[in-house]
Formats: sequence, C-alpha cells, structure tokens
Amino acid sequence: MSSYVDKEFFYYLRGRELLLYKLLGSRNRTRITQTGILQSYHNELMYPDEDIENGLRIEYTALNEPFVAEALETTTAINSGTTISFDASEKEIVDSANAWITSGFASGDKIRVQGSTSNDGDYTMNSAGSNTISVVESLVADESVGERITVTQISKEVTSPDSTSSINLNKMLCLAVVDYVKAMMSEERGEIDKKEYYIKEFYSKLADNESNKRIISTAFPVSPFAVR
Repeated sequence: MSSYVDKEFFYYLRGRELLLYKLLGSRNRTRITQTGILQSYHNELMYPDEDIENGLRIEYTALNEPFVAEALETTTAINSGTTISFDASEKEIVDSANAWITSGFASGDKIRVQGSTSNDGDYTMNSAGSNTISVVESLVADESVGERITVTQISKEVTSPDSTSSINLNKMLCLAVVDYVKAMMSEERGEIDKKEYYIKEFYSKLADNESNKRIISTAFPVSPFAVR
C-alpha cells in the first residue's frame, strides 16, 4: 500500500467514511516549569501524502441486498490460483488444475470473481462440471491463464423473503437484531425493565462486532524516568 515501509498506518471509521492516517513517530517537547525542565513525548498522525493506487482493498456487507438465501457463514466455497481462464463465447470459467465440485461449488450458486483482467464481478452459476463452470451472465472477454484469480461463493439475494431467509449481516449483527426486536416487543407490552435489558444487549453486540474487526495498536515511547 505504501512506499513508506517503515511507517505505520491507522484508520478511523466515521459513518461511511474511512479516514487514513500515517504515524510520523514521537515528538519531544520541552518546557520550563517551576520545578525544572519537563520533557514530554507525543505521537503525531497525518494524512498520507501519497497516492494509493493498488493494494488497498475494503469490503463491506452489501446493504442493497437486505435478505439472502443462506447465512454468510455457510458460503465457504472458494477457488484461487493462476490456472483459471475465461471463455467469453461459451460463458465458461475453466480451472485446468482444480475441480470446481470438490471445491464446494454447485449449480445455482452466486459467485464473485476477483483478480482477473476484464471479468471481475458477480455471476450466477448455470452448471458446474469437473474443471468447468458455466455462468448465466455474459463474460466481458476471453482470458488465458496467468493472473492469480480468486472465485468465492457469495449469498444469493431473496426478492420475496420468508422465514427461511437470512438477513445480510454476519452472525453477531444478526443476534443484535434479535435483541433489538425483543426490546421493541417488550416496550409494546409495557415491560420497561426487559426493554432496557435487551437494548443493553443490543449495544453490547454492536460493540463486540466492532472490536472483532478493529485490530489497532499504538506504541508510545517511554522515558527512562517515567513512572510505570
């Protein structure tokens, strides 16, 4: 991502915005007090002063598909390698080294292609053979092997949701939604104590979900005269 391999980067999520900062390191500040000279150390962050063109990849849950046919935890089929090619005229994706069926793919699956030159996108599998799968949508162009391409299974959208449909959220956020619904039901029945309990559980699961995906550490230099 960065030409500054000796620097650390940090991010901050603000709504739909992702703010990137670069750690400059510590700054030594000296000031004179009545008791003598006091030194303090501070870390400084700044916006990256470079263009990020390749290497930064961010994925979010697709909110334009609120209900899906299966839970996100069950869509585990994946195939990746440099032996995948595309035949646009036949609408086929071919892997000369790996079998699609043994990788977990099946007819009717929704798949996502990443890493190709021209055919990145989401497709619906029409049929799955040993080394070849056909898709319903049209491919952009023929591609020979060489690029490292990844094909993953993703959840299919449900246009008419029912009791078997899944919310397009991960497991932790689904549990949070259940707590919120319980809180609203308790409020309608006048059970304020239960409503407060489930709202507390709701926000607790939201916090757990955020902490699960944010792994950020900051190192501060310590003065040899600091009190530990």
